[in-house]
Amino acid sequence: MKKQLNDLRRNIYRNLKQKAYSLEGLVSDELMAYRKDQVSFSKRPFHSSDIEQLKQSVLSSNVVYLGDFHTFDQNIRNVLRVLKVAANENKKCLIALEMVDAKYQYCVDAYMEGHLTELEFLESVHYHDSWRFPWTHYKLIFELAKEHKAQIMAINTVGDLTTRDEFAANILAQTLESSPDTHILVVYGELHISPTKIPARVLKKRPGTVQTIVHQNLDEVYWTLKEENSNETIVAFNDREFCINSAPPWVKYESMIYWYENLDSDPDFDIHEYIIEKGKKIFSDDTQENFLAISMEMISAVNVDLTEEVLENFNLHDHTGLEFIEEKIENLKDNTLIEFFQELIADGQSFRLPQDTVFYCSSYSMNRISYLAGVHILHSYLSVHDKSPTQEVLNKNPQALLSLFILESMYAFFFSKIMNPHRKCEMYWNLKHNAPGSINKHEHKLALDILDGEPLEEIVSGQPVIDLHKAGQSAGHIFGEYLYLRMFHMEDHTISLQDDFLSKGVGAEGFRQIRQTLLKELDYQSHKKRYF
Repeated sequence: MKKQLNDLRRNIYRNLKQKAYSLEGLVSDELMAYRKDQVSFSKRPFHSSDIEQLKQSVLSSNVVYLGDFHTFDQNIRNVLRVLKVAANENKKCLIALEMVDAKYQYCVDAYMEGHLTELEFLESVHYHDSWRFPWTHYKLIFELAKEHKAQIMAINTVGDLTTRDEFAANILAQTLESSPDTHILVVYGELHISPTKIPARVLKKRPGTVQTIVHQNLDEVYWTLKEENSNETIVAFNDREFCINSAPPWVKYESMIYWYENLDSDPDFDIHEYIIEKGKKIFSDDTQENFLAISMEMISAVNVDLTEEVLENFNLHDHTGLEFIEEKIENLKDNTLIEFFQELIADGQSFRLPQDTVFYCSSYSMNRISYLAGVHILHSYLSVHDKSPTQEVLNKNPQALLSLFILESMYAFFFSKIMNPHRKCEMYWNLKHNAPGSINKHEHKLALDILDGEPLEEIVSGQPVIDLHKAGQSAGHIFGEYLYLRMFHMEDHTISLQDDFLSKGVGAEGFRQIRQTLLKELDYQSHKKRYF
């Protein structure tokens, strides 16, 4: 089964990478050479590391390079984690960014000092023409810098790749020369932070500079780890060069495709509209076909006996078909259910309607599509085996609703991890120790009761449907994490997804058996969410 899973991921990777690069059109020989260099450096031997080693290297460096894949928000989240480590040490921290031309430094300063609004800043630096990658990613860096009173320095310029590297290295070296105690964190495109690029140029201009390079989600590192059956989240090439592995490589190429198809090539693109809409546009014209293809690939990977004819029975809609979805919801003719699904829409949730094979996806991404595909596979199996819970849902049977919410979320999260094994969720410890006064405290308490095996009839007593859904979703994601663990990491060959899980249905008794199987011999109450 593990070989089937790896073959599936290889195919997804090749297809998405090929499609992403095809959208670029012709690229320069220089860019091809930079990519070749990165592949070569990625194939060097590396060893296991951890967050503490990375932290110590970051804090003891004059310059830290953080690789950026410009369309991928996961990279920015990791960048923010590293920036917070440095900023929290109260060091003289300076954040150097590729995304703004150095000639607009005065605009950066004006924005940081509150003299320009967000839109005025973006217009002043000609963001629409000069960079255009999702501002919602980079805005978070500016907000963090304001919070910690860190300076932001623009270090980009026009020209070919080599010219830009030389320019950035000059600014960094000059800054260290004039202020040696400055701690510089450089957020720059991943191809530019290879050891022979900007880091080598800075070292040549200012020998003795202590530098740390932090790569992210390098393709070759990911596949080497898979060949070694390893799930390391941080590895090191040496004491001053690391790679954070927080997502499979095909997810970043998916983000690249999204950008090309919906933002870069959109003649009506407008930065004001983009900020308002947060980029929620249709991911692909082939979404229906992709949904079916992903569903078929996933059942093949886990040996679920469903035919393509069965899986073809679905209707997938996004926000552009919201009027149709609203009409379907109104047809439920039950105010409690109508209000429940309307709340899900308002909260940006994706879901399956109970009376038809109709799915609503709030915005398309590989995570959301594979998540909904998991729900689709579950209900397809239930339908084939005459175990559909539709009537119990329409009758609002509380126990039936809660067990359905739990198990839908479990299978959805499990199948989405097949596509993206780095997906994370809040674990038992996190739910138990949530921040005081958290708005989710009530739902977390219900989720803990579910995990601890409290009778469902007691948990559901007097609870609104939306609270049961939130609690079921939180608990279901944790069960999905454990299902993935047992299927692919504990290598328990006696377990079958179809025979030991899907065949149990989605009723309260079936859930009880599934819970016992998944939590057996696990100290689940001590488990915490992974950092990366």
